[in-house]
Amino acid sequence: MSEQERIRLRPSKLREVHPGGMALRFAFGAAVSVVAGIVGALWGPVAGGVFLAFPATLAATLTLIEEEEHRRAPVEQDARGAALGAVGMIAFAAGVWLLATRVPAALALAIATAAWAIVAAGLYLAHRAHRRAG
Repeated sequence: MSEQERIRLRPSKLREVHPGGMALRFAFGAAVSVVAGIVGALWGPVAGGVFLAFPATLAATLTLIEEEEHRRAPVEQDARGAALGAVGMIAFAAGVWLLATRVPAALALAIATAAWAIVAAGLYLAHRAHRRAG
């Protein structure tokens, strides 16, 4: 694993965080949650859940990445990462859908979160191994 690929914690990078960008992310996430709540109230929890499972922050995230990273990573990489994350979110949604009526809610969410993490991390590692191999 190269030094660039290694995941590490660098608290000094917190100085580079832009409050405006964080506020935009928060506002966008809140707006998506409100829309999901309204859809859920009007058409039921299944319809509202679809909106919550949808990776709604993708457009805002890609825009912020472009601005903050000054195009260090090509758009194709951003889109690839978003697609892998979306598949993880589908695993989360499927886990909640399958377990929500069978086990306590906290357990269903914990298992669905584990499914998301395993699927997303597995896809990332598989993609990285494939990229290294060829």
